[in-house]
Amino acid sequence: MKQASSPTIAGVVLCLNEAENLPRALDSLAWCNEVLVLDSGSTDGSQEIAVRCGARVIEHRQRGRFLITEQRNWALTHGQLQSKWVLFLDADEEITSRCQQGIQQAIQHPAAADGYELTPRYWFLGRWLKYTQGYPNWHPRLLKKGILHFEGGVWESFSADGSIGRITEPYEHYAFSKGIDDWLERHRRYADWEADRIEAVLTGGGVQALSTQRWKQLRLVMAKAWPLRPIFRFTQKYILQGGFLEGWQGLLFAVLIAGYDLITMVKVIEKKRQKRGLAL
Repeated sequence: MKQASSPTIAGVVLCLNEAENLPRALDSLAWCNEVLVLDSGSTDGSQEIAVRCGARVIEHRQRGRFLITEQRNWALTHGQLQSKWVLFLDADEEITSRCQQGIQQAIQHPAAADGYELTPRYWFLGRWLKYTQGYPNWHPRLLKKGILHFEGGVWESFSADGSIGRITEPYEHYAFSKGIDDWLERHRRYADWEADRIEAVLTGGGVQALSTQRWKQLRLVMAKAWPLRPIFRFTQKYILQGGFLEGWQGLLFAVLIAGYDLITMVKVIEKKRQKRGLAL
């Protein structure tokens, strides 16, 4: 537990059927002043596990498509958080002791920023994909309550309301911890969202249609060059970023990500044909 004179911090975990991942994530947040699990309607005992781990649990189910930024913002406005700082962690992630120290040093600094981006070490089938996933790969995770919020839908970014810093000590991300079925289902949802954004750009929405500040110029280019996305993605991951240095895991992951972009491309074609009244 932190000393009373230190800035208070709340750890928030978003959850949907994460019984096997939650204990690790919550254990890594035991140093926080308060821990909240914001559950989307789990049926696998996740809520009971969270309570046993000492977390406070609130259930909130979004209507329509689930957007991670909206769930995070809901936690900020309705989660009854008492702490000055809020750290967001996904259930398949873990804060290391060195990352914890980096966070504590950042928020105690007199010139602390209003929010901080953190970088994960992405683990895939037992290997850290340092090159394939472009480490460091920055994600908005830590913010001072009442100043910043999240935007971008699936592509998270901080709002442009305050100063942003970075904490270089990484946290761990076990994105494949529930196996291929879970990974494919998540990326099917991401492909739905991304295909909608591409269609919005192609129909004149411009960069505003992307709804994010994260890599927006690159995303705009790739939205306009959407038929080339699978080829570009494989080339980016495996060749340009050095995935070939990471053995069969690097190759397999590059193929999977290219497959995700292929699904996105097919969904764009579906939308175009449906608009023209053509058969699928």
